[in-house]
Amino acid sequence: MARLRKVTPDTLIRVCAVTLGEIEAGLLMTDTTNQQRRDEYLSFVIEELLPYCLDITQTTRFTYAEIMARLFRANPPAKSDLRTDVHLASLGVDINDVWICAVAWEHGLTLLTQDKMKQIRSVVPEINVESWI
Repeated sequence: MARLRKVTPDTLIRVCAVTLGEIEAGLLMTDTTNQQRRDEYLSFVIEELLPYCLDITQTTRFTYAEIMARLFRANPPAKSDLRTDVHLASLGVDINDVWICAVAWEHGLTLLTQDKMKQIRSVVPEINVESWI
């Protein structure tokens, strides 16, 4: 929060719809009985995050496809019939991270994350990644 408070007022902070989906899924998977917590979260999302949320759009497919192509060119699967999700998992790549990076790259944004995303970062140096934690 200290770093966020240092951001100038003219700097927009955006959040990816995929990120919100991951948070929501985590909440549902770990704490489905605490309705007050869910209500507080939903209220926070609606008031503070949705106005700054970036969706996956028709054009996001281009940056997603480019990232996937670069990943596969740099790290071809040993067997041609290996499923994409299995190959990505073997590389330590989460498919949601590909989508999040695609949105950031599409909009020319700096991606704030704690995730290393080593493979993605190695094939897409155009994406600026920072950790504020």
